[in-house]
Amino acid sequence: MIIELREFARVEGNGKAEIVIEDGDVKDVRLKIVEGPRFFELLTLGRHYYDVPDLEARICAICYLAHSVASVMGIERAFGVEVPEEIQLLRELGLIGEFLESHALHLYLLVAPDVFGYPDAIRMATKHGELVKEGLALKAFGNRLRELIGGREIHGINVKPGGFGRYPTQEGLEEVERQSEALLRLAKRAVRLFAQLDPYGERVKHFVVTDGYLWGKRLIAEDKEPFHYTERIEERSLVYSFAKQSRYNGEDFFVGALSRLLLKNEMLTPEAKRLFEEHRERLETGYVSYNNLAQAIELVYSLERAGEIAKTLLDRGINGENVPVEPREGEGIGYVEAPRGVLIHHYRTDSEGRITYSNIITPTALNHAMIEASLLREAKALYGEADEGDMIQRLEETVRAFDPCISCSVHLVKL
Repeated sequence: MIIELREFARVEGNGKAEIVIEDGDVKDVRLKIVEGPRFFELLTLGRHYYDVPDLEARICAICYLAHSVASVMGIERAFGVEVPEEIQLLRELGLIGEFLESHALHLYLLVAPDVFGYPDAIRMATKHGELVKEGLALKAFGNRLRELIGGREIHGINVKPGGFGRYPTQEGLEEVERQSEALLRLAKRAVRLFAQLDPYGERVKHFVVTDGYLWGKRLIAEDKEPFHYTERIEERSLVYSFAKQSRYNGEDFFVGALSRLLLKNEMLTPEAKRLFEEHRERLETGYVSYNNLAQAIELVYSLERAGEIAKTLLDRGINGENVPVEPREGEGIGYVEAPRGVLIHHYRTDSEGRITYSNIITPTALNHAMIEASLLREAKALYGEADEGDMIQRLEETVRAFDPCISCSVHLVKL
């Protein structure tokens, strides 16, 4: 017998799952990514490097800047280009905007209805309208940062190899400094709200993150030894999914806000660090559901860090000069923390700067096996103990805890 979870509600993209029942027991779970294949790796082959980040920004409207920055970093590393701290800080500010926009959307509009027992945010707003307004205010500020750095809120084309198409103004940075401080109280309230969630999903054994908070030169796991993804992460195709599935040394693993807090909490800003310590015991249990709480703490981190960056750049003044980029034959990997976790853009280039190899691995593809493991754990616990409607509700909540971006996860699959 198969219990089917039809297209998941309140997630980005189209996905569903099958719960396989044999002899009265749950035997297996299949997470089926049913978005049509998207051939972004193939589309970049033969293209001049300068065009590639703008193309990769089209992969996702929610995390376009993460794709742009990862693409630019991969290209710069292939060419041996180093950019100054000013450009790094501005890219970081854009990625922070993406965290704010994406985390606020997920927590306030997709997860909060589960907390209050509503089928959607529209009906929840009839009784909790102020909460929805707070979420929309945080989301709007995140979009403002994306516009400031990326050129526009969605599918911006301002992030370039060696720098930017245009640099933000002093007025724009002053606005960031003011707004980040003003909104901090809302983010702190979000932490209190999402700390109420029950533990559910799998208890994670392996966490993987970049070796810097928002990006890195390599990845790290619990042992903190830096590695390239090709050394420990294996991708494989599945007959029932248009997204590949990844394993870390042959086992399930998790990427995302919970991983970042557990492995990189020493990098947090002061108030975010205090809130992490307050909830450390709960977070360290490793239940997937606490990814929601981790995202709430990252809202605090993002606002604090945005204010720090704006102040630093205002004190120094914006230089606004790009670094020269000279094409060469090379290979580079861009590792970025998208809101949902590690994002990888891997390129090889020829002497004229054209792409000869491209591989993109997204957080949802990296989490695919862990989502299946979490669904299996919950299904085994609930089957026969709860009615089917309650079981399906909890399974959908489990999927939502990963904040999956299903459209992002579908790429070129060789069979």
